[in-house]
Amino acid sequence: MRSLPVLIAVMLTALYFNTSAQKLADPILLWPQGAPGATGTSDEDKPAVIPFIPDAAKRNGAAVLVVPGGGFTIRAVDHEGVLVAQWLKEHGITAFLLRYRLRPLYNRPEWLADGQRGMQFIRAHAAEYSISPNRVGAVGFSAGATLIADLTLNAKPAQANATDPLERLSGKPDFLILAYGSTRVADGADLTTMPPTFMYGTVEDKGSQTGMLDMYTRLYKGGAPVEAHFFRNGIHGTGFALGDPVLGEWTTLLYNWLLEGGYLTAKPQVELAGVVKLDGSPLLKGMVILTPVHDKNAPPVIIYMNNTGTGELGRFLVAKNQGPVEGRYKVEVRQDATRWTSNSREPFMIAMMDKQSKGTLTDADRKEWGEYIRKRNLSPSIYKQRVFARKHPRDRSNYIIDIKSGKDVLIEVFSK
Repeated sequence: MRSLPVLIAVMLTALYFNTSAQKLADPILLWPQGAPGATGTSDEDKPAVIPFIPDAAKRNGAAVLVVPGGGFTIRAVDHEGVLVAQWLKEHGITAFLLRYRLRPLYNRPEWLADGQRGMQFIRAHAAEYSISPNRVGAVGFSAGATLIADLTLNAKPAQANATDPLERLSGKPDFLILAYGSTRVADGADLTTMPPTFMYGTVEDKGSQTGMLDMYTRLYKGGAPVEAHFFRNGIHGTGFALGDPVLGEWTTLLYNWLLEGGYLTAKPQVELAGVVKLDGSPLLKGMVILTPVHDKNAPPVIIYMNNTGTGELGRFLVAKNQGPVEGRYKVEVRQDATRWTSNSREPFMIAMMDKQSKGTLTDADRKEWGEYIRKRNLSPSIYKQRVFARKHPRDRSNYIIDIKSGKDVLIEVFSK
């Protein structure tokens, strides 16, 4: 009989600890002494953030301010807030869920101030949370996306001599993630300092998609670094679509974007130059995939070999913002064709296409061009893609190279 009370006590204890482990952290007020312009004393008058801190073994130093939507009248704090923050936490990113002020109690100046303050808070406490202050982004959904886009385009500069230490820090995100929400980009807006932006939406969600398409087009035309993924189906308010086999893939695309952009590592990306050879000759058409060996948070690098232009065959150059970090990378070479010559390497083709674009192509030119085409060998040159994961076919280990800043690399594989 004594075993029953003991069993009950054990079960209650386990339930207590399980419930405690699932409890969210307490909100941290962004203005402990009261927010500017506050008209009351409820939680809705007190902007705050809730931190979601990854385990130390997973933490990569990146941080994201999470801003749920709700038309500025509610906050979809669960599926566009907690679930998003937990996903980020599981991927080693420290998340801060923002509680911002709403209408009709407040308006745009207040929720923009709350968003900026949230960004400043993260940077001010970077050391405490093991965060890199130059890898702090923001993700917003619907109205939350509008808030962070508005905040970024109309960012207030840091005040170096401010008495409030948070105001001495920038409130502008280092990267933006906009989910089915946007803001209008003014005509002639300077987008040269716009941070890299990732956009997600669906065609079905017409109420949001129109604004997203307009913003994407303006960012693209303004030269801002933007990437967009618009799915065909999906209602408004899908959040991260966790568990959805189709829409749920957008988080995979997002993670790859963060990884490729170098946001998940403290190591700086470097420019990479070199030459790729297959069996002693330049790789004419294909790709090289470089995968970090020791640092899973380092960016992978994909090099497409098209051999356009008139430079050395097989030579490549990867820009710094698409490049690797210093360290060891596994090499995989893929051959897409054994015979390939880009039109940009053919003087005759260059001359003909130039005339065509200028409208000066004559009948004699067309005849000569046609005869030239008939003489070219445009038949298939390969049966299927050939993959080389080792330098020599009989090697037992993967092909590894050591990347150093400013040092060219020779990537060479052999089929025999």
